[in-house]
Amino acid sequence: MVNNTELNILKLLASRDDVNWTWYNLDRAMTSRKMDGVGNVVRLINNLSKAGLVDIVARTPSEMDYYRVSAQGH
Repeated sequence: MVNNTELNILKLLASRDDVNWTWYNLDRAMTSRKMDGVGNVVRLINNLSKAGLVDIVARTPSEMDYYRVSAQGH
């Protein structure tokens, strides 16, 4: 079950396909929009990933993973 905060993150991820959303970008965007969940982005994204709504794309060890809406999440 997806809660309201997770749904808002999903909408934020879907709003821009041209951005590689990392936990840092998401946290900053959520702060500027005064969204709930700031500081808990990784936990919230992991919940969305377990639900099959978000893909976590692994990067090289020196770079942050990024997130995108999965086919099921659209």
